[in-house]
Amino acid sequence: MDTKTILTSATVTGLLLTALPTLASPEAIVIERQGSQVTEHLSKAAELSFTPIEGSIIPIAKNYTPFQLPEFYNSERRHWSDHLGQPVRVEHKSRDLSLEGTLEAVNDRYFTLSVKRVAGNYPISDFYLIPTLAASKSRTALNYQGLLTYQTSDILWQPELTMIIDEQDVTLVQQANIQNHSSQDVDLSSALLHYNQKQNVARPMLMKSTMASDMSLERSAPATEYSHSEITLELEQLALPAASQTLVDLGKTSSRISNRSNVSTVYSYPSSSKLPLSFQQQIRFDSPKDLIPGHYQTLWHKKPYYLKGNPVTLQDTREGAEVEVMLNRSLDLSGDITLITESHKQQSTTQTWELTLKNLSKQPQNYAITHRLEAPIRELSLRSLEQIDAQSVALQGTIAPNTTYQVRYTAELTHTK
Repeated sequence: MDTKTILTSATVTGLLLTALPTLASPEAIVIERQGSQVTEHLSKAAELSFTPIEGSIIPIAKNYTPFQLPEFYNSERRHWSDHLGQPVRVEHKSRDLSLEGTLEAVNDRYFTLSVKRVAGNYPISDFYLIPTLAASKSRTALNYQGLLTYQTSDILWQPELTMIIDEQDVTLVQQANIQNHSSQDVDLSSALLHYNQKQNVARPMLMKSTMASDMSLERSAPATEYSHSEITLELEQLALPAASQTLVDLGKTSSRISNRSNVSTVYSYPSSSKLPLSFQQQIRFDSPKDLIPGHYQTLWHKKPYYLKGNPVTLQDTREGAEVEVMLNRSLDLSGDITLITESHKQQSTTQTWELTLKNLSKQPQNYAITHRLEAPIRELSLRSLEQIDAQSVALQGTIAPNTTYQVRYTAELTHTK
């Protein structure tokens, strides 16, 4: 059944769609990352647009006469039985295998497909069913007239977020992966992506069928809007083929990197004498616009190559917010912090530490080292040191290429015994 949809309003996390009247009259579809909530208007003995989740059908009418629910199965069989004796296409979920023929039989584990009068049995769990003709009987026909709402697992979406890093800039790529698990094509004249970052959803399994994309369309990227701690992005003109994934461009924006630094944190403990330093690359930039928060896959752009990096999580993504990102391990700096002397008094302990730092690269390198001592700090010897909390000091600066830097500092600690 062909369904054309247009935008209305969203009430829960998801992708909101509406539809022009056809055989059934969907009025709103809220497509979430784990499924959808469909609201539609039915005439007598009409067919639901999608396969409902058992127990989720709720009539909206104030009063209604009893009606019989459609037959449900507790296996994938329920998606196949409607098309017995009809021409269908099946596509393997993981291999490049597509067959067209007549669906002769189906049970909970296998289906029989006749291709050019030769019948074969196939595992039902390995294939997607794509009917080529409408079903002769309606699996979701209801003797009900009026408005109702139900849940379905047929349509869902996931954000696809990427951060591309080059020498001076960060480019943030936002995409939506919209999945249509149903056996019908869905054409959307407009849609609203609705995203709730508090929702914890696992990555979906990839579908084998056609990976469509509208990223080549020449149109402006949708604006990200924040409202009530949720995020919406308005889309236009989107086709979702049956049993497919559609990759939608939500925009690409760039920002200049304001700071690069090599960051390390070490902890003192009783009897510790030498603390090796391990550095991570950190960058800072301003968010160029309101963005989708979440997990971003990083790519290093070394023209003409793109190298995969570690994924990062962005939280401060409002326009103009300073974003701080820890990328991966730095191989440009090495060093350690060594305890030189330690003396004890009745109420305090005095420690002298020496920082040794080596720049192994051919460029100046910024560094930011946090040293957390084993007790609260009473006094520091160097004014250049910044005490950032009761027990921690920060050592920051820039080291010249291919050089070794050493500095000593003394900390008087409150006696812990």
